[in-house]
Amino acid sequence: MSARSHFPHAPATNSPCPFSSSPILAITQPLLTSPATMGNARQPLLDASPYSRSSTRGSMSDMTPSQIVRSFLLMSICFSANHGAVTACLGLASARLGDLTYLDADLGTWQNGTLYTFYTLSAVFGATYVVDRLGSRNGILAGVSIYCVYVCCFLVASLVSDANKWPVALIGAAIGGVGGGFLWTAQGAYFGKTAAAYALACDIPKEDATAYLGGLFAFFYLSEEVALKLLSTLITQVLELDWLVVFISYSVIAFLSAVGILFVYKFPEEAAKENDKKDFCYKVTAATRLLTTDTKMPLMIPMNAVFGFAAAFLNSYVTGQVIHFATTAPGADPVNGLDNYVGTFTAIPAAVAAVMSLILGKVAAKTGKGPILIGGACAFAALASVFLIRPGLDDWGWAPLITVFILMGMGRATFESTLRATFADFFSSNLPGAFANIILQSGLSSAFAFFAFPHITCDEESDYCVEYKGNGGLHNVLALELIVIVTALLAILGYWKASKIRDREILEEKEGGDLVEKV
Repeated sequence: MSARSHFPHAPATNSPCPFSSSPILAITQPLLTSPATMGNARQPLLDASPYSRSSTRGSMSDMTPSQIVRSFLLMSICFSANHGAVTACLGLASARLGDLTYLDADLGTWQNGTLYTFYTLSAVFGATYVVDRLGSRNGILAGVSIYCVYVCCFLVASLVSDANKWPVALIGAAIGGVGGGFLWTAQGAYFGKTAAAYALACDIPKEDATAYLGGLFAFFYLSEEVALKLLSTLITQVLELDWLVVFISYSVIAFLSAVGILFVYKFPEEAAKENDKKDFCYKVTAATRLLTTDTKMPLMIPMNAVFGFAAAFLNSYVTGQVIHFATTAPGADPVNGLDNYVGTFTAIPAAVAAVMSLILGKVAAKTGKGPILIGGACAFAALASVFLIRPGLDDWGWAPLITVFILMGMGRATFESTLRATFADFFSSNLPGAFANIILQSGLSSAFAFFAFPHITCDEESDYCVEYKGNGGLHNVLALELIVIVTALLAILGYWKASKIRDREILEEKEGGDLVEKV
């Protein structure tokens, strides 16, 4: 199906879109084009209806494909630098704050759980309203600005006493979580609008545009995360500087990237009259309303949850415990194991996902997004299965640990690109609500995992009942592994059923369109 069927005003093109053939061209060619002309046309702020040149003259839909991609890349680069600083700190939380414990969990785990709790609450209660009032670009700007607070809390925590680290870390995480909730909601709305304009400019189906732009965004998002996670190893191991320098660097990068968002294309603002009539509660509850009214949405919960559970398992158990006790590995410290290389390990998933995201964007155009999402769920299940087959904390080395982090990267590649593109396809009539649901589902599962996993204990030490550092408690890691594996299986089944429902919807839309043409 061509874009003409989705966008009746789209003109026919005599040549393929210049950015549909090569990921390298997609990255470099837009940077060589002239700046886009920013028109004064006005349109509904969060209207998810398709673009048409007759209604959006002077807006993004009047740009050339290269100009559209250039604008999207600028957003992706600035967004990714800010979020890369956040995820780098997130990965270091258990390692740097793990010596302070309370109720069987270290401060890093408490901080991560607090971040994801407020991240989820923000998505459920207010993210769509904030994006509705600010617009997608300004919503991103507000989100990255608030995320700066979370990054700076690590800097402050490194300067204060142990007693004061708790309020600094937890308050910073709560504030950062609120910003993250509507940051991703705004990014989803911006992504959907850009994909619609790009599909129109190239005369291609919107599904192809979401797959392509999703791959580009994921590439920059994950590549910059790799660079910023490796930055901690560079500063502490190569340059032999203090961890204070690491957190100063992250804070500066987060701030500069927030400034960069000011130069990202801003969609013309005009709230639709019909939208203005909707009350505050209606807008605030857009995410939960979509969850209860669209039968596809509940079926997608396990696909988001498996990422949250796998990420929590990796951060709290593998990064926080297994790496610490890998004292026999080459280059390991006799006491702290491979803790000094946490930045390197946590960069592996992002590096793998960055490379795969570009490949998956091309593969999805040929195979569809379904096989890729199923493969991602299998990767998460395989990650947990490694510890099911090879239990215990003794004698872990570089090779098996790298394998585990590679599996996380394979699964994450599908989450950051293909899954988001799938949500844009499945729920195109309510993009803010759809992307708020990604936050709701993955954030809630992550928050649950970070808070609950440390309290799944056992009585007798064994290969599956291990003693954590710091608190000395025994933890049932077998239960954690089974949670990830079972959720992955449910994710595959849920997606399969949701895709069948979507196929029926497309068929009904096509039959309805054919009937209108006959009339």
